[in-house]
Amino acid sequence: MPDPALLKFENENGSVLVSLCGEVDLSNAESLKAGIERATAGADRIIIDLSAIEFLDSSGLRLVKQLSIDARAANVSFVVVAPPNSIARSVLDITSMSDELAVQDSL
Repeated sequence: MPDPALLKFENENGSVLVSLCGEVDLSNAESLKAGIERATAGADRIIIDLSAIEFLDSSGLRLVKQLSIDARAANVSFVVVAPPNSIARSVLDITSMSDELAVQDSL
């Protein structure tokens, strides 16, 4: 049985760090999105840390892309952390999403 994704939030001076751990897929992407939206409401900057992701399917990619679109529409800075050689970075690079998003190697 795959490990479900876990969320951790840190809020400091209007920036919210969202750390995801485990697997993001069709079974949990919508509930993760709802939790992230609640935790980041009113933030000036959102950082999505995918360093500990073990699996990311198209639903997870869609989640990250939609969060980015929503942040841009609200004039909120949006950054994705995905270290080189990580699963998340490989998926972002293969799909060219790393060209569309602000992706950094580390926090």
